[in-house]
Amino acid sequence: MIRKQKLPLVFLSSFGFPSSIKAYRFYTTVKPNLKLLQQLRQETQVSITKAKEALTKHDNDYDVALSWILEDSKTSGVVKAEKLKGRVAKEGLIGIVLTNGKEVMGNTRGAIVEVNCETDFVSRNILFQQFVTQIASTSLLISSDITPIYSSSSNPASSASFIQPIPLSLLQSSPLFPHPSTSSSSASLSLATVQESISELVAKLGENISLRRAEAVVFPDNNKSSNENSYILTGGYVHGGDSFTGKIGGLVVIKLLGEPAKQNSLQSLEQITKLLKNLSRQVVGFNPKYISKNDIKVIQDGTNKDDYIKENVLLNQDFLIGGGSVKDVIKKKEKELGVTIEIMDFRRWERGEGIEKSKGNFVKEVTRQAGLS
Repeated sequence: MIRKQKLPLVFLSSFGFPSSIKAYRFYTTVKPNLKLLQQLRQETQVSITKAKEALTKHDNDYDVALSWILEDSKTSGVVKAEKLKGRVAKEGLIGIVLTNGKEVMGNTRGAIVEVNCETDFVSRNILFQQFVTQIASTSLLISSDITPIYSSSSNPASSASFIQPIPLSLLQSSPLFPHPSTSSSSASLSLATVQESISELVAKLGENISLRRAEAVVFPDNNKSSNENSYILTGGYVHGGDSFTGKIGGLVVIKLLGEPAKQNSLQSLEQITKLLKNLSRQVVGFNPKYISKNDIKVIQDGTNKDDYIKENVLLNQDFLIGGGSVKDVIKKKEKELGVTIEIMDFRRWERGEGIEKSKGNFVKEVTRQAGLS
């Protein structure tokens, strides 16, 4: 509806118009539909002001308003991301996603990513947490296209590394996949790439956000399981967050060889899944540097060899929930299940490790930009 309002003659005469002229200003009185407003905010997470603007601009046409918001978010996100990209982002989250190995025994994989932001406040934002998980899901799903990189090392374990880096350029240009908790029936592939989604999130949260690194479990050609009784299985654990993200994350890859008690396969699978989870927790909590003592090349002079091995070698560390060393616990589990278990690879990442802190005062900078100082 368009309403006419007469402008005061004093106002007109101040601009040199004859007092006899009658003029009107026109403005829209379209009010945003409350149901559509709520739906638009839920779907896009934009502010109520932006959602109202979209609906009133487009006469409550939801689809047009949604398209306008998405396009506006992309444009403003790119501009804002460019302005903020020089700011140090050393907070953030580690995200881990695993393929589902709960229903059947078979090869399973996992992915680990680090996404950084500027403050711990943003890292605790649900939008940021879900976004990190989506990037981990994307990494996992595109990892099958990764060509394994073989080390030139003479160490067999390192030359057959199962956890491989994902090129960030490939990940950034890939469509962002849904959150793993999304049901398959309602899941739909995002039209936005990972990089475009980062820019949109920058516009929403107002901080520099950067994708720092990503790795995934990739089966080297010479280690693909061809034996029906041989499995490559992956476990993961994150600490200090939700079930998918945290401040520290760990991945562990094992090879399971043998027929794990077919008549009691479900119980066997549950035990293996629990072992994988605990091995991942071990990696996160005890921060080993090697799988086996055979992986150690040099121990510095003056260092007690036995203490060094017990502290830094995963198999020789005391198991976090008791029962002897990690090696002892694995041997006991092998005997119980009639299988052979070999740790093939592991990763432990801590958010922000190795990133230098900003020399500036972030609080002071925010205050200055807000015009409060």
